[in-house]
Formats: sequence, structure tokens, C-alpha cells
Amino acid sequence: MTLIALEKRKKDLELLVKHEFDILIVGAGITGAGIAWDAAMRGLKVAIIDKEDFGAGTSSGSSKLVHAGMRYLAYLEFKLVKLASKERMWMFRALPHITEPIPFLIPIFKKEKNTFARMLLAGTLYDILSRFKNTDKSAFLSKEKTLEKIPNLRSNTLKRSLFYWDGIMDDARVTLETILSAREFGAIAVNHVKVDSFIKETNSEIGEIVKGVTATDTLSDEKITIKAKIVINATGPWTDQVIGMLGDESKLLRTTKGIHIITKKLFDSNTVVVIVTDDRREMFVIPFRKKYTLIGTTDTDYRDKFDHVAVTQEDIDYVISAVNNDFPNSITKDDVISAYSGIRPLILSPKAKSETDTSRWFEIIETRPNLLTVTGGKYTIFRYMAEKSVNKCLEILDLNKKDYPCKTEKSQLHGGVGITYIIDYLRKHVPPLMKKYDLDFEVVDHIVHTYGNAHTMIFDLIDKNEKLKERIAEDRPHILAEIIYIVENEMCLTLSDFLLRRTQLQLIENQALDCVEKVAKEMGRILEWDNKRQKEEIENYKKDLMWKQ
Repeated sequence: MTLIALEKRKKDLELLVKHEFDILIVGAGITGAGIAWDAAMRGLKVAIIDKEDFGAGTSSGSSKLVHAGMRYLAYLEFKLVKLASKERMWMFRALPHITEPIPFLIPIFKKEKNTFARMLLAGTLYDILSRFKNTDKSAFLSKEKTLEKIPNLRSNTLKRSLFYWDGIMDDARVTLETILSAREFGAIAVNHVKVDSFIKETNSEIGEIVKGVTATDTLSDEKITIKAKIVINATGPWTDQVIGMLGDESKLLRTTKGIHIITKKLFDSNTVVVIVTDDRREMFVIPFRKKYTLIGTTDTDYRDKFDHVAVTQEDIDYVISAVNNDFPNSITKDDVISAYSGIRPLILSPKAKSETDTSRWFEIIETRPNLLTVTGGKYTIFRYMAEKSVNKCLEILDLNKKDYPCKTEKSQLHGGVGITYIIDYLRKHVPPLMKKYDLDFEVVDHIVHTYGNAHTMIFDLIDKNEKLKERIAEDRPHILAEIIYIVENEMCLTLSDFLLRRTQLQLIENQALDCVEKVAKEMGRILEWDNKRQKEEIENYKKDLMWKQ
């Protein structure tokens, strides 16, 4: 049997060792992924590695929002909001299958933080900074219209609400699709490769320079050396730790912890509701995968280990209390289906009085003459951050930007290429696929929505083996064919890679505990796991769950 996934990985590891790259990116969250895609499109020789999976850190632990950030207006971050407004619309065009414009609603209660005057100013500025090119302009809804949309909202002190547009996304798959796009343009992308040290050389004219890294393939323990003209540290929360490998003790980041919970569906409207907690922080109540509600995020300073950030009972109680304040008696901890956490890599600022008002802007820092550190920022502006980072690399490489222009702004990403309107795309493809393969709407809609134009590869597998139509678990639309496609084409190498970042099964019903053995067995067949390895994968998966009822 040809082991496609293992052979591809072996070849990629050999290429990492064989070549000297123009740019080596350490850290494959959305920042690193964006840089890899941009640089590869410009014709540079690029490699990107991550000690875990693609997007395993903050990039799969966000609020899953594509938004300009209305709350940043209160901190006068007009440049950031204007830029994010533009990039938000680009994301909708580039990834129409896994991003979606959606209305947001901010309730206005008597004698509370969000007054009518405050919301009028915010809504007007949001429209202006988007150059009135948002999905639609903001508006106010009366108390009655607000309750028509969100009937279980606290009504006794409700006056009206601000109604505006932003968006939602599958954050882990946005990162993955960006990695896959980079690979299409020649980038070598390998997950589960951990940097051990930098290879350094002293130059009499410019001082210490970095020539590459030594690293370990964590799946085989093989040691490798990767050479590069420029190394980019895009490790998010781990930024200071990576710089520390050079002996530098300076601190760049203020790291804050954000947790989210998934519960039963709180209301039927496809609308995000913004609520305010007792300590005046904002939190989002977000429709999630049609049947659930995602709620978050918290924002508290965090200095502990970043590899497994626990969700505590205190965290859960804080979120539930905030929700029940605006949605009276709506949830208890028994309604929490799952939870997850993420660490924000915020630029350290002595002016910021709290975690919440720390800027979401980014910086490109020359840690060494040819070692760049790219950190900070917010998810929605990743394409812009990548463009500026690669421009800086061209300066270091002494290449003319006119000869290597940025091409990302007018491009779509893997899975989204050729799709203009996702609704039209679904109408065209879903009904005939349902009929041809005798599959439920829920299954076909899920596959086409999740994989975009790559959905054909999954149905090609069913053509060869009809048994692959079988669902992975009851009440979920995922099927066996997805396991084969994902392992062979999306560099999925562990159970957690599949159940959380490729499918989000971990976040919904039963946290996939009712199908974990089935998935492990199928992945094991493809990746040559023996029974011992399958059991280890299952135990590791269970150990990493954030919420255990």
C-alpha cells in the first residue's frame, strides 16, 4: 500500500534539509501562514515549520470573528479599524466558503455603558472608516424590533440596539487554507517540527547573523538542520521564548488569556450579540455551526505555560454570569458542551492600563540583521501584516519590490478560488450531489461549505468506495471520506489535528468522545499506527480537552 501522507512528509523533510531558503518562517499560525503565502506568490524560496500543528495556538483559539473591531474606536485606534475594515471585505472574497458576513447587535440598556450617544458615534465612525463599503451600514433597532430578533434578551431595561455588520469564520481552516495556498506556490510547509536552536555566525561588519535553525521532527525525534538567508520569528505567544534562544532577555509581549465556551443554541437569529460583563468588558454571543452558541472571550493577563492553557471553573462561571445578566436564566455549567482557550500576543505598552485597552497593532522587529520578529496584530489584518513583512524581507535580500510585487490583495485562497457567492455555489452543487450519492442535505452542505472547490476530491473517494459515505458519528455531518482526504491532503498527523483544527468535532456534541476510537482506527490504518499508538493518540486527545463534564 502506498502511504501517501507519510511519503509526502518524508519528501518535505528532505527538502527542508536539502535547500537554503530565502525565508524560513518559524511558527505556522495565521501570521506565519500569511507570510509564507505572500512570499511564495512573489517567487521566493520559502519554508515554514511549527512545533505543533498549523494554527495549533491562538489561530485556532480565537473568537472566530472577521471584524474590524468596533470597540477599538474607544481607544482611538482609527488606523487599525480602517485597515481591518478593508481586510475584512477581502477575507469574505478570498475565503467565501469558510467566512461569512453576519449582523451584530449591541443592546442599549438604561443607565449602562453603551448609551445611545456612544453607539451613535461608534456606528457612524464604523461606517465612515469602512468607506461605507461594509455589507450594509449600521442602524438602530427599536426595543420591539430588537426583541423580535433576540426574544430572550433582558427586556425590562432595554431601550434599543445598534445593528451593524462584521463576520464569522472557521479560524483553524483559514490558517490551513493559507498554508495550502502557500504550498501551491512552492512553499515547503511542515508541522510538528520544533526549533531547538539558531545557527549563528558573527559578521565583522554587521554583527551576529542567523544562518538557519537546528530542529527536531517531534513525530520521529529525527534532528535536522534548515538553512535560510532570512529567518522570521512568527511564534505568537512564544515570541519572547524564541528570542530568548539567542540569549536576549528583552520582553516584547503582554500575553493575555481568552477562553470561550460552546453551549446549546441560545436564540434562533443568525446574529452576533455583544454583551457587557460586570467589569465592563465586552463579550460576544455567536451562532456556531447552526446548532450551537459560542460565547467569549475573556481577557486576562497570563504568564504561565502556553502549551496547554487550562479553562478553569472560575473562567466558566465568569462567562455564564455575563450571559445570564443579559439573557436571564439561560444557561448553567451543565449546558456547557465544550470550551477552548487562546493566548493573545499583544505588544507590551507602558501606556495600557488594562489587558483590554492594549493595542492590537503589530510590529516587525529586526531582532538580528536577518532575523525578523513579527508579532502583535489581529487575525483580520493577517494579509496586510504579511505584505509588510515580505516587503521588509526584500529590503534585506536587496531585491527590488517592483520585481517582486505583492499579489495577495487580488487573490483568493485554496478552496475559495472561483467562488464568488457561496449561496450560488451551494445551490449549483449541493442538490445534484445529494441525488447522485443519496446523501442528506446536512452532509453535502457541510462538505461543500467546508472544503469549497476541493469538495470534489472527497466525492472522488466515494466513487471508489461507497462505504466512505458512512457518518463518523450520529447527529454530525462528517463522513469517513473526510478522514482519508484530510490525512492525505491536509498534513493531518495526530488525532487532535483532525478532531479540533480540521473538523471542530471536538467543540460540538460530546466533544467527539463517542467517535474518537472510530477516527483513531481509520487514521491509524492510513498512517500505520499500531494498537499502542492508537491508544496513545486517544489518551493524548482526552488529556488535552479543556472542559470535562
